Amino acid sequence: MNRRAFLACVATGALGGLLRPLGALAFPTVFPHGTTIYRPEKCWSGFTVFGTEVEDEGTVLIDMNGNVVHQWKHIGQMDHPNKILKGGYLAGAMRPSPEKKGRIWGLEDSSDLAVVDFNGRVVRDIARAGMHHDFQFQGNPVGYHAPAMPLDNFKGTMLVLSNKIVQKPAITDKDLLDDVIYELDAKNNIVWSWLGSDHWEEMGFTPEMLATMRKYPSYSMTRNAGVKGGDWIHANAVSYLGPNKWFEQDPKKYAAFNPANIIVSCRQTNTSFIIDKVEGKIVWRIGPLYYPEIVWEFAGEQFSRAYRKLGQIIGQHHTHMIPKGLPGEGNVLIYDNGGYAGYGPRNPGAHEGWSDARRDYSRVLEINPCNLKIVWEHSAKEMGMRNKYQFYSDYVSSAQRLPNGNTLITNGAVGQFQEVTPDHEIVWEYISPYYNKRGKYNLVYRAYRVPYDYVQQIAKPVENPVIPPDNEIFRIKYGS
Repeated sequence: MNRRAFLACVATGALGGLLRPLGALAFPTVFPHGTTIYRPEKCWSGFTVFGTEVEDEGTVLIDMNGNVVHQWKHIGQMDHPNKILKGGYLAGAMRPSPEKKGRIWGLEDSSDLAVVDFNGRVVRDIARAGMHHDFQFQGNPVGYHAPAMPLDNFKGTMLVLSNKIVQKPAITDKDLLDDVIYELDAKNNIVWSWLGSDHWEEMGFTPEMLATMRKYPSYSMTRNAGVKGGDWIHANAVSYLGPNKWFEQDPKKYAAFNPANIIVSCRQTNTSFIIDKVEGKIVWRIGPLYYPEIVWEFAGEQFSRAYRKLGQIIGQHHTHMIPKGLPGEGNVLIYDNGGYAGYGPRNPGAHEGWSDARRDYSRVLEINPCNLKIVWEHSAKEMGMRNKYQFYSDYVSSAQRLPNGNTLITNGAVGQFQEVTPDHEIVWEYISPYYNKRGKYNLVYRAYRVPYDYVQQIAKPVENPVIPPDNEIFRIKYGS
């Protein structure tokens, strides 16, 4: 099924309970946009930045009432993500010309990765980086605000996720659009790299998975004109672990959590793993299978019920370790999309075995990485909703832990941001009004919240509460 078609199966995913479904599994055609809920006393207020899927709109910065306070129209033209750095700088993809939108490192028609100041002037440029899905700056492991590690250094070392066309007969006879991670120094020289296909034997694939992957490695046209490749693992998040309590407690037992190591999310294989920065080997992994009888092993211990309690993760995004100084620090935060992903034996929902794992709801997971116990989970069920699909984004999306313990969630397929409390109360909600006319969708890959002082060029705005109407009596007036 086409990803866009999944939206027809979402009843109120873009509304967070503001409006009731118009019919079984029917998506409402009329509903509010902008800020629809705001309870200032319960929020961690600041500016929110996100990239639109409209080429001439680029990246938008909004206040808590949904007012656009600044915009960079030449950064993030339908590319992602975009990040605000302290001082009012913005980082993201920049196209030297409209047709240069590729995501393969070094190709002439690939986009740049740029940092611009508040006025849009380029202060750092990595030409033809072909960045896709993620990048990080030295000094902040995850790319969002942590009090002890502000995001303010764009001149030092960088971590960049890109693509590379490779041949790997052990996987498939087709060209692979492989995921490559580069670390660059301050002068944009490559000082470290990691290529996914070099480590396929460490990813836990079964013979059945490999047989399907050989035939159907997600082979398709890329964003680079005339180039095809198998997007076989589809990495969508890359970050450093950063300083963490596990490594500090026992650096020998928890060597896998060395702050320099890198955590990766691979959507198509339902896997998240940690790369040893020195050896390049995968030293911690969850997935691709989460069957209850599988014994998960880590740090010399076996956990026979770990997967049974965790449950199957499908097509996840934004796997990362919560940075030091934030509530839940050291735990791993994951947006578990559901939707469809994976490789395996064919079944009635996947006749070729491609994307054989399927589920029509999402959840956000915070897990202890030492034993996979769920510390916190957010879903429609946790919010008291009967229908699980009322919290659902089958692709893109993210979760950011905020300093007050709340979590900013991007339900990206439906352009919805929600700040939720640990008790699952929605205290802020925003629906993006930026619709791509081709497909009529308001997708947002990932939104970030930053403190007001990150952008001192803009005065702190007045924070006006937004109280939603009672759904049962809310009506649009005749003739309006």
